[in-house]
Amino acid sequence: MNTFSSPGEATETPPSPAGIPVLGNGLAFSRDPVGAIEDWSSLGDVVRLAIPGQTMYLVTGPELIERILVDDHEIFSISRAQRETFRGIEDHAVTTTTGDRWERLRRALQPAFTRDAMERYADRVVDTTATYIDQWDDGERIDLYREMRLLAVHLLADALLDVDIRGREDIVLTAADALVDRANFRRPGQLLPDWLPTPTDRRFERTVTELDAYVDELVADRQHGERGDDLCSVLLDAHDAGDLTLAEVRHNVVAMLLAGHDSPSVALTHSWRLLGDHPDERDALRDEYHDLGDGDRPTAETGADLERTRAVVSETLRLYPPTLGVTRQATTSVTLGGYDLPAGAQFLCPQWPVHRDDRFWEDPTTFDPSRWQKPADRPAYAYFPFSGGPRNCIGMHFARQELTLVLATILDEMDLHVTIDGPVSFTPSLQLRPEQDIEATVDRR
Repeated sequence: MNTFSSPGEATETPPSPAGIPVLGNGLAFSRDPVGAIEDWSSLGDVVRLAIPGQTMYLVTGPELIERILVDDHEIFSISRAQRETFRGIEDHAVTTTTGDRWERLRRALQPAFTRDAMERYADRVVDTTATYIDQWDDGERIDLYREMRLLAVHLLADALLDVDIRGREDIVLTAADALVDRANFRRPGQLLPDWLPTPTDRRFERTVTELDAYVDELVADRQHGERGDDLCSVLLDAHDAGDLTLAEVRHNVVAMLLAGHDSPSVALTHSWRLLGDHPDERDALRDEYHDLGDGDRPTAETGADLERTRAVVSETLRLYPPTLGVTRQATTSVTLGGYDLPAGAQFLCPQWPVHRDDRFWEDPTTFDPSRWQKPADRPAYAYFPFSGGPRNCIGMHFARQELTLVLATILDEMDLHVTIDGPVSFTPSLQLRPEQDIEATVDRR
């Protein structure tokens, strides 16, 4: 496959949606990024967008996405936008680095995400979930999204990092909120130069300082204390072996705390909302667990056998991917989809329109977990909730296991009757967080 442009190859310009002077397509994007991307994707598999200060190419063809993320990943690096998003908080993490440094960090993290590690984490995920939901009273109304965030932070801390985060959860949540706010496409400060501080920037710096202090304390305690086979221990062992700097250890712990709680909590929130709309499916999940669990709590082995529950997780991630998309930047001139594009070109590969494209999905907007339990002939990258290729989310297997076991554990004890004011909408930022309040009433059986 030839990815490099050469004289005589395609020179047409990709189609571009109508914009407005100065702001181009930026205003429509900031008002409703999901709706705008869905509309623009109808123009073709590669669409040229004029965003203030840059040109962006929207890529929604699965084969082209696979080229960017997998086949030719060496020439499609992480984007400038991704580095800027996490500047000051994950500068030394696997999420923002490239080249040999990225490979070194990825190798250092890998022992924490092996098959054996997943089995060890399973019991802790179930125990932590059971302990957390024990505080919910029958008939109580809860802020569903906040509770799923708090639960996800506890799961990360207990299972993945082996630390007690009780009483310190808001340090992580507040930093994550500040990060999302700084990346909000509607924020007026987005159009200001970097050297001009805004209230959002100052809040971000303040919360990052608090999170850094907490992680420094956490790492110092573990550095001089007992080690195990959790992620924090794995990183510190790599530091002792000379493979990681202490800054790299800290920033990768930060990255796991932020991304590792945000995406699962969004997915869990949507799962409960969808199951509430489809009570027959919810009851079927409970029956599946009872048939397999025989009265015992879920385990890694049980989770692997919960086929219907895993299908609900996959379908939730299809309909409501946790992020707006995957961004990349061409390191050389490329030909993509028949168009010659320059070195430095910025690409956005959004999950939402691809996951709902009727070329690949029957009844694409319908919640139908059964589609995952039968063979399907569709391109591999018609579905990529955790990105793909060498830079896929290193914690995706942990996240899938976590979502499956959490659903089974909670359904074993209760129903959550969800209410939401109007159709779901999203915060216009890097994470597709629900924008309105979502509440649930606890119904212990």
